[in-house]
Amino acid sequence: MKYLTLCCLSLSYLLVACGNEKAPAPAASENAPAPVSGEKQVTGEDVKKEVGEAVDTAKDFTKQKQEEYVKQINQKLKDMEVKIAELEAKGADLKDDAKKKWNEKLDDLKMKRGKVAEKVDQFSKSSADAWQGLKKDIDSAWDNLKETYDKTYK
Repeated sequence: MKYLTLCCLSLSYLLVACGNEKAPAPAASENAPAPVSGEKQVTGEDVKKEVGEAVDTAKDFTKQKQEEYVKQINQKLKDMEVKIAELEAKGADLKDDAKKKWNEKLDDLKMKRGKVAEKVDQFSKSSADAWQGLKKDIDSAWDNLKETYDKTYK
């Protein structure tokens, strides 16, 4: 939503600052000067079209950022899966209570990894308007997963 607002605002400034184009006179009257020859008149339809294009561009940009974020998080999840496998191998030789506690930690880690993966799946299916709030949830879940991994690794 932040990017959409920024793009729309930028487009508004662009429309205001466009070259030598001037908006048409408010109403034709006897005293109103005729348009200068060769000068393009901007209509309400022109503005609607350009604003519509800007909104579409902003949505495309937001969707692109969303897809990039999903790709980034999925790579982090793959890396975490490798780290979890390394921890499993590290704890394979443990015995009795130590092994039980180690496996509990790994189960917790796997559960949190699964939650992040679920949130990413939900996020990737969300609309461009809803993704900012979901991104915060994923970031929080990822931080929690990373913290759990760091504690388990030590």
